[in-house]
Amino acid sequence: MAILKVRRRGSSEESVVRTSPSESLLSALLKAGFPIRHDCGGHASCGTCRVRVMEGETALSPVRERERTRLAAVGAAPGERLAC
Repeated sequence: MAILKVRRRGSSEESVVRTSPSESLLSALLKAGFPIRHDCGGHASCGTCRVRVMEGETALSPVRERERTRLAAVGAAPGERLAC
């Protein structure tokens, strides 16, 4: 079991989402009712599902080349990852 603590941009309120470590952040957030934009359907080709990881980034899968390329193309800030 993995636990995500989710905070919407501009809010201090935190929600807890329980998920499987094998599930993508995008899938877990959508199931929990967070309407996260994902124009390409979760295929790491648009960059619209960017999230900022505040802590626990070592528990995530490593950034692969496709994600690194997409993050660079959209000018992502340090600490941002694709939820897909």
